[in-house]
Formats: sequence, structure tokens, C-alpha cells
Amino acid sequence: MQGIVWWEVETARPEEFMRFHAELSGWSFVPAFADTGLGADYWEMRSAGADIGGLQRAASAAPAPSPGPRLYTAVDDLEAELDRVVALGGTIERGRISLGGDDRWFGVYRDAAGVSFGLWTPNPPRPGGIRAPS
Repeated sequence: MQGIVWWEVETARPEEFMRFHAELSGWSFVPAFADTGLGADYWEMRSAGADIGGLQRAASAAPAPSPGPRLYTAVDDLEAELDRVVALGGTIERGRISLGGDDRWFGVYRDAAGVSFGLWTPNPPRPGGIRAPS
């Protein structure tokens, strides 16, 4: 894995999160990824006009999100890393999801302790490599 490339918060109450952090930190929130494979309400968080992270509405049918932010690390081979997650006792929350374009894919997993993390790659899937949630 490479370094941290993104962080986000998933909550069933994004409006409250936005109100609170707009007042506290001066952050702004811009809707994003509406017509992509994400399939959820999502906002980019901005500070002084620069993207600093993301905010996602938790799906009502999804398991409760982990408290706190979710960090994303960059990887070359998303599916190989998801395979490693499972081999180490973790579970896949979301297999490869496209955010549009030809260089924006991610997956989400929970480690063996149940903490949610994300993986990000600019690389397309390898043949036969797409992994479903576990």
C-alpha cells in the first residue's frame, strides 16, 4: 500500500454533520458523484476552496458505519489488496466501485477488529479480478 489519499465520514445524519462543521470549521460541502456507481448521497468537503475529504449518507439497509473518519490508502492492484484483507481476517464492505472517468475506483473493507478503511486506485480491474463483498 501507498500513503493516505482521501478520508471521509459516513453518517445517517449528513445534514447535521454539514451544519456543525460549516459553523465550527468553515468547511463547505459540494454534491459529488451523483451519476456514478457509488449509489449514495455524497459531498466533497472543502476548506478554502480545496477538497479535503468526503461525506456520505449511510444507507439505511447497510450495517452501521464505523464511528470516526474512514481513511483511504492508494494501491496498485485493488483486487489483490482486497484478497489480502480477507486472508488476514477482514471483510469486504464494497468491492470495486467506479466514480466515473478512467482513473477513479475504490473499495471498502473492515479489518479484523471491525474498523472500516478504504482502498483507492487509478488502475482498471485486472481480468477476472473483481471481488464482491464478503
